[in-house]
Amino acid sequence: MQQLEAVRKKIATTGDLLSVVKTMKALAAVNIRHFENAAKGVGEYAEVVDEGWTVFFKNSGILPRTGKDGVAVVLAVGSDQGMCGQFNEISKIHTVKVIDELLAEGHNVSCWTCGERVRGALEDSGVTVDLEFRVPGSLRGVDAVVDEIERNLEDWKSCRNMHMFSIVNNLYASDGKKVSTDRILPLRKRSRQEMWWGRSLPMTNVPVQDLFSTLFREYLYISVYGAIVQSLAAENSARLAAMQVAEKNIIEHVELLESDFRNTRQSSITGELLDIVAGVEAVVGG
Repeated sequence: MQQLEAVRKKIATTGDLLSVVKTMKALAAVNIRHFENAAKGVGEYAEVVDEGWTVFFKNSGILPRTGKDGVAVVLAVGSDQGMCGQFNEISKIHTVKVIDELLAEGHNVSCWTCGERVRGALEDSGVTVDLEFRVPGSLRGVDAVVDEIERNLEDWKSCRNMHMFSIVNNLYASDGKKVSTDRILPLRKRSRQEMWWGRSLPMTNVPVQDLFSTLFREYLYISVYGAIVQSLAAENSARLAAMQVAEKNIIEHVELLESDFRNTRQSSITGELLDIVAGVEAVVGG
């Protein structure tokens, strides 16, 4: 009976675990949709800002030269939570690659992370992480994290001559591309030969410096925001896949436990019957 009760407890515990996995699976599926829609929206806005840059550079665009004496910042976006497969490992591998390329170009590199898991993976690879940011748990929290990153970029630009900024993040994309390694700063100067989609080039009476500042703020914001929401969508997609595998394994394990329970129960019943038969025979024989 003790063995039978132990198997019954295992079945109950495994059933509870299966409930947790199903809940996490459902939450991941819902979160994917939220973050995917946010990424789509910021992507459409990014196209508008990009068109603004095209107008700016066609009219009066002059960018300051950037040297290699300052700091090149690399932001690796990962996760704070586990159970998402190779998600953080992929981000780590590409971040190390970007850092090595920048070092080979002669830059002084500083690594920032968004997520405890990717930070641990990078530090295990010998990379020193100078700043760490939390991963927002919902869309409401993304703005606060983006603002914090922007404030630090501004501080590093003024105090440490930050001249280059790159972001490495996982992608939730249907084209098979799993990771993005975008160099956000310095700005890419648009060619004067680039064609404008409209019939006439828009004009503005906004002072050049004000127009540049507005476009720059929007560009930096959507670059960081887009990277984070894309990473969050990819994280939940990876977690959904991991939970699907876990669910399948748990169900198979439950089936084995139930089979073991039935066999144990049958053995127990058979043993009790044999004991009864042996007792009857002993009484009759006596």
